[in-house]
Amino acid sequence: MGAQGNADPFVRLVAIAEEQLRWHRAAALPHVREIVDKTLVKTRMRRTFELLDGERKSNDIASTVGTSKSNMSSWTRLWRDLGIAYDTTNADGQKRIKHLVSLEALGLPVEVEED
Repeated sequence: MGAQGNADPFVRLVAIAEEQLRWHRAAALPHVREIVDKTLVKTRMRRTFELLDGERKSNDIASTVGTSKSNMSSWTRLWRDLGIAYDTTNADGQKRIKHLVSLEALGLPVEVEED
């Protein structure tokens, strides 16, 4: 038997799950990239998306990028519905929003040409 034959079953199960996750991410990435690119059509939206790190307050992000709280709320609701952002809880126990993946990781620019 190979080295894995003697491994703890839990350790082997975690290794298998991690391998499956890597394959799933690789398969899903082009689709996620397309959704993000088609949804974030304005530079301000992309800047907002990038700042969704799960730590910052939505109001602070809105102020930083120069958009209204209403816009911020609409955008993040749509992004959560599309699965490209999600609710999380930060280290202080506060509910925040986090992007699924950064624009840089998707190979997308923050700045876009607008009509």
